[in-house]
Amino acid sequence: MAHNDYRKVMRLDPGDEKRELLAEKGIFFLDEIDENNAYVIFLEVIYLHLINFNSPIWIILNSPGGDAASGLAIIDTIRALVKKGRVVNILGVGEVASMATAVMQAATKRYCLPNTQFLVHQVRQTLPFFKQEEVNEGRERVAEMDRINDIVMGIIAHRSGIELDEIKKLSDKKDYWMDASKALKFGTHGLIDEVITELPF
Repeated sequence: MAHNDYRKVMRLDPGDEKRELLAEKGIFFLDEIDENNAYVIFLEVIYLHLINFNSPIWIILNSPGGDAASGLAIIDTIRALVKKGRVVNILGVGEVASMATAVMQAATKRYCLPNTQFLVHQVRQTLPFFKQEEVNEGRERVAEMDRINDIVMGIIAHRSGIELDEIKKLSDKKDYWMDASKALKFGTHGLIDEVITELPF
């Protein structure tokens, strides 16, 4: 697929600063995680994978988080490439919050700049205003949220080397914010592998 055709498929303007390719090696993801953005990330990483297998793929991540299902789709895409032998590194800048923290754990190597802030919290759901539901519907909704919460928290717990019950306790009824130095020491393996002061690419 030609470079211009690729942009047409993704509906990107040449001057779009949020998702310009970084020297054919990386992706800027500076947005909320939702269904549309997950689709774009999928297209971008697959495109970079196909055009140059020998070069690492970089994702520059600055996100407040977002939809859990969309985040899981991004995680599965990155993991599939890593399992195939591809190096996919993520550089956190600014804010890596909520679902974005889980996405970061899928990377081969996890980096951040010194003032990056991280957030871990339970899965949240926005309910429609004046929505009516029966008791069983409410129980089913809560059970499903618990299931998704365990998946997301499990991804963070497994990579960082912290017990699932411990991370759930830390995030119980509150937002758990960390600076870069604290994220580096989170669990036995950290939320990140290295805090850097120079760009690694």
